[in-house]
Amino acid sequence: MFEIRKLQRVGAATLTVSLPKKWVVKKGLKAGDRVTLVENEDGSLRLDVGEVKPEETRFTINYDLCSSNGMLTRLIIGAYMQGADVVKITSTNALTTDVINEVQATIDRLPGFEIVEQTYRRIIIQSFIDPSKFPIEGLLKRLQVMVTSMLNQVVSSIADGTYGNVEEIIRQESRVDELYFLTIRQLFLALRRWHLGMGLGIDSPVYAAGARLIAKALEDIGDMIEDVAKELSSIKRSSARISPEVTKKLEELGVTVQTLFGKTMKALFSLDVELLNEVFNSILHVLEHQNRLAEEILLMANDGRLLSSLRTIVWSFSFIARCCKIIAEVAFNRLTRMPSNVISIEKA
Repeated sequence: MFEIRKLQRVGAATLTVSLPKKWVVKKGLKAGDRVTLVENEDGSLRLDVGEVKPEETRFTINYDLCSSNGMLTRLIIGAYMQGADVVKITSTNALTTDVINEVQATIDRLPGFEIVEQTYRRIIIQSFIDPSKFPIEGLLKRLQVMVTSMLNQVVSSIADGTYGNVEEIIRQESRVDELYFLTIRQLFLALRRWHLGMGLGIDSPVYAAGARLIAKALEDIGDMIEDVAKELSSIKRSSARISPEVTKKLEELGVTVQTLFGKTMKALFSLDVELLNEVFNSILHVLEHQNRLAEEILLMANDGRLLSSLRTIVWSFSFIARCCKIIAEVAFNRLTRMPSNVISIEKA
């Protein structure tokens, strides 16, 4: 709905504007009812009548048109992240055991999604999530804790030469994916439901965009740590051995990235401008350091079978450092959106 209306003067200093009749009827308003006015960041005003029960969002997936591998899984995950309350999967033919297993494996990765009805040609999935219970900053901090644990474990595995804990790291990465899907779902819901967004700590679309980047960066870091763990496990199963010199270099690289990640996340949640600036200054140093170590490690590897695994490990650590840069950029954007003793904001 888009309308242009003239302001009317009432009394000596008051201006009023009438509300569209269709909107008033739709909301069930009458004279004397209260409404809420909030000024947005761009200076516009939002008018609302208070929290109302949102309409249920239903998605229907026609399985007959899911012609390629993975399409059904991606459609279910997409519906989940878009805030679906109900997802119905239908087919003109009987759904096979493989399809049912695929659906179950998919919703096992989606917090709050459960199958509530299953017939030969239909599966109905329902959400049992109360979105008001999951503030965005809380989800991001939980993601950070999980990723930090994974990174600590993989660096310790390199340091002690056991290359263990792979199964635990893979399990934790699966949990990181679950939290990531839930975070994106919350962001999309909050952008459509203003009152919910305010309760979740989302004060503007700008914040939501930044939180989306942070969540994706943390999810990507989890993937990279899992890749390192799998390569270490592959080396452990083979007859190849990493020399003590190469192990020391890998540990040095891992500890450097570990320290950078810790400082980046601390700077994000504290918005400490000095620490943020230190993170930015150190990222370039870390990447240069990584390049030198990569050359040294690959030259020291005396077994051609190790080269592929070592390249993956070194590249993964480099990718984590680049993800830290993305998170730090979002943190700096947050910092400059609010006045402080370092920066003041004036609107002409």
